[in-house]
Amino acid sequence: MTAVTASFPVRRQDFGFDEVPRHWVDSDPFMTHLFNALSALFPDGERFFVDSVRAVRNQINDPQLQKDIGAFIGQEAMHAKEHGHFNEGAIEQGFDIKKLEGWTRGFLSVSKLPPLNNKRVHLAATVALEHFTGILSAQLLKREDLVNAIDPSMRTLWAWHCIEENEHKAVAFDTYEKLYDKGVVDYAIRMGTMALITTLIMVAIHSFIVELMREDKQLLNLRSWAKGLNRVWGPKGLFTAIVPEYLDYFKPSFHPWQHDTEFLLRKWRKQLGYD
Repeated sequence: MTAVTASFPVRRQDFGFDEVPRHWVDSDPFMTHLFNALSALFPDGERFFVDSVRAVRNQINDPQLQKDIGAFIGQEAMHAKEHGHFNEGAIEQGFDIKKLEGWTRGFLSVSKLPPLNNKRVHLAATVALEHFTGILSAQLLKREDLVNAIDPSMRTLWAWHCIEENEHKAVAFDTYEKLYDKGVVDYAIRMGTMALITTLIMVAIHSFIVELMREDKQLLNLRSWAKGLNRVWGPKGLFTAIVPEYLDYFKPSFHPWQHDTEFLLRKWRKQLGYD
């Protein structure tokens, strides 16, 4: 009998962040703080993902999905570790990332309120957030202009993270589908959770950017705001571009691999020497 192996690997990383410039995305405050805001969300967010999937893992009998859950947990734990290390470097540059990580825990604490404090809703929240991170990561990998605008000291971290978000993008979804996706109630829970998560994640990201710009004494840098908001929400903006794929989530027949990103994964794994 052939042993079952995970569909994707866990890559052990140990990045160094000693040489990261203050404004490491295109030498621009807004774009740098967009990515700093995302990084402030990741350590506790990734741990939430791991906990929600691990909480139901013993109910999964499919050997392949079991292996993929193990690799998912490994990848997400590594993401939490590396972004935690980067956040420590940002603190040394004078940014109060600990405060933002506290805000992240505040947003996540919504999951402890009734009727949200149960395994099914926590897994549904992870499915929703994994969809958001998957399509955002894929969009970043498509935008070589933006990837190349990231300082080399940070570029590999983000490319690696984006690759892995797309490698494991269906694991939480498949787990939810195996256990709960039996009818209209489970579909409604998944959709309602996505609506709540979208509100929270947008408020979190933009409030973090405002706080970081304030701490950086760039709050009145209107040029950076205008340029950055256009690159995020303009006609070809990073967030604008993912809206159609985001909306696909609400189709009853949706599955994450309907968004085929294998071509991106092959390209970037080769570029980073992972193949």
